[in-house]
Amino acid sequence: MYFRQVTALAVSVFLLAGCASVIDGTVQPIYVTTEPISGVNCKLSNARGEWSVTTPDSVIVKKSDSVLVVDCTKDEWRDAKAYFASKLPVSAMVGAMVPYVGLVSAAVDGSSGASGQYPTTITVSMEPSKMHITGTPPPGEPPAVQK
Repeated sequence: MYFRQVTALAVSVFLLAGCASVIDGTVQPIYVTTEPISGVNCKLSNARGEWSVTTPDSVIVKKSDSVLVVDCTKDEWRDAKAYFASKLPVSAMVGAMVPYVGLVSAAVDGSSGASGQYPTTITVSMEPSKMHITGTPPPGEPPAVQK
């Protein structure tokens, strides 16, 4: 009886220990906000694709070991760009420590992107354009035609 329990536990650890793709999945929801305004169009991109969102809202991205680039635009505001590094989640670290399984797990997670984890909430700071602040264009630009 004791042998069966130990064997079942060992098999469970073997099957689940380390596949971040099994435990955490290959996609991740991210909540995107902008300050001090909302209604900003943002494009998120990494090595596995591109996704669009209008703030504040959530978007589901494919995980990757690459940097997540967030590029936000809105009329009368300066474009803003932010970068977020992918971090290794705890489940992937635990799996990598299990002999033999860790090697297979690392290969599977690396190819699927599941070994990467981005922040769950991202806030991008926006600044008004000079024209928005002063009503006049920045130096070097022609004045706006008034009707």
